[in-house]
Amino acid sequence: MMELIIKPVDVWLFRDGRPFSAGEDHDAATIFPPTPFTLQGAIRTKVLVDKGVDFTQFKSLDLDVGYGDKFGKLRLIGPMLARKRQDKWERLIPVPVDLMEVRVEDDMKRIEERFILLKPKTDLSFKTNLPERLQLLWAEVKSELLSKLKDLNWRLEEAKGWLPESEWARYLQGEAPKQVVNNDSLFALEPRFGIAIDRSKRITQTQMLYRATFVRLRYGVALWAKVEGVNLQSKEGFLRFGGEGRSAIYEAVEPLPSLASYMPKLEKQSGVVRFKVVLISPAWFSGGWQPKDGDWSKIFGAPVRLIAAAIPRAQKFGGFDMARNEPKPIRNFVSAGSVYFFEANELPKLDENFAFTETPDEVRQQNNGKNAWANIGFGKVLIGRW
Repeated sequence: MMELIIKPVDVWLFRDGRPFSAGEDHDAATIFPPTPFTLQGAIRTKVLVDKGVDFTQFKSLDLDVGYGDKFGKLRLIGPMLARKRQDKWERLIPVPVDLMEVRVEDDMKRIEERFILLKPKTDLSFKTNLPERLQLLWAEVKSELLSKLKDLNWRLEEAKGWLPESEWARYLQGEAPKQVVNNDSLFALEPRFGIAIDRSKRITQTQMLYRATFVRLRYGVALWAKVEGVNLQSKEGFLRFGGEGRSAIYEAVEPLPSLASYMPKLEKQSGVVRFKVVLISPAWFSGGWQPKDGDWSKIFGAPVRLIAAAIPRAQKFGGFDMARNEPKPIRNFVSAGSVYFFEANELPKLDENFAFTETPDEVRQQNNGKNAWANIGFGKVLIGRW
């Protein structure tokens, strides 16, 4: 097992799932942080390079890292955004969608404790069109805060940015965090223009102008990943990472606390255990945002009841299948930061290996029936109270 810090040599490009060719489209959108597919491809390539594989001849299964949609022995967590503070690496996750922020019109009058958590609410004074079993998420603004906001022009908005590891325990205890880190202090997006080249004539092609958005990390910012099942030859080196064959430098670091170590002790209240599942990497479900038949016991291995969910717009991931030399199917994924609220009569087993995702049948069949996408990093979660 190795935990890695991955830094860019220059800038990175991580395309979203839509196909792009100069002339067919003009804007190549980017996603950040990259998906577990990107990390899996980079580690697979590095392991094969270490083995001295000739990629022009490589068309068969490698027992360690697989081939195509077979992932071999690879077990991954990440990539997750990380920043260095006082010589220690701290991970960050996308701000959970159940976190709201009080915005005051005049920034000089911003209040200190401005974050509020959404929670399921039953005693509504109005009716909704939600299914009978689901509850509306509601932000309760405490009277002390309302008194501070009196006479100010304020509004409640969805919080944006990143939740640092130092705030995870507080948030998972059911308390609003004290700080959120904004994008600008971690990375910048750099739109760049390009044009297709006719290499036979060494001239630019007409009507082939396009724009691609690159990611430039700030100083002291990197990606963190955990790699199990395979060994890299050295504790530091180079990776081919992301689009355009961009490079990265990796180095092995001391293990950071496990995700499970942040989970609070969950206890019964009024005969039920209430907990929320916070996605820190995207997840795929056969029914879009849930299992096809809505049966969550397949995921938890025990009966649970979904009470509410906060889910932003789905992300579309595809990519290119090098084994078949064709684009992969584009699928909808539940975004990292989504929050599901559950209750159960008995607490299901929720440990480091818990996987909050499914894998399409055609991919599962190629991996001996295993939840293969969970093994390469999809559906990783933090568990907390609500």
